Amino acid sequence: MTQRNPMNERYQSEDRKGATRKSAASAKPVSKAASSVRIQSTKKTPQQKKAERKQQRAKDAERDRQFYNPPTAEYKRLRKIWWVCLILAIILTVVSFAGNNLGMPAPIMYVTLALAYVFIIAALYIDMGKCRKARQKYADEVLNHPTKEMRAAEKKAKAQQRAAEKQAAEQPAEPEPKKKGLFGFGKKKKDE
Repeated sequence: MTQRNPMNERYQSEDRKGATRKSAASAKPVSKAASSVRIQSTKKTPQQKKAERKQQRAKDAERDRQFYNPPTAEYKRLRKIWWVCLILAIILTVVSFAGNNLGMPAPIMYVTLALAYVFIIAALYIDMGKCRKARQKYADEVLNHPTKEMRAAEKKAKAQQRAAEKQAAEQPAEPEPKKKGLFGFGKKKKDE
């Protein structure tokens, strides 16, 4: 600390009579360096992962509900085949079990039961394989490709933009204003 006036009596004697006041900074509580900085980890907690999975499942379920019965010819054909396989499987199972009471030979009952299982497996394959792929394909087409109305609106907007550009090109260009020189006076032409 510097002395203001060396002739002041407090600075004339060797022993100091007063004490300098401590700064306000020393009265503040001391905190650790960068104690307020928080680093958030990039790893997700199990609760966050579980919530994301649950959200994704709900999204997929909503999509499946929305596109469960697509109106395509391929899907309708597969659905008819599925119904035929399912009905044949039920009929053959009933015949197999009823044949036991009616005195049908055992090999015929086993063959009809085996055929019922074949039709059940075929129905499952059609439903879980082919029909699911047809639903997926339809959903992708609907979600990724624009509808006719959207395409028509895009074409209309592009046509309006082209018309505006054509109209702007047809209008005569406005003459540029004369450039003024220093202090607002126009530049003199050499021709004049």
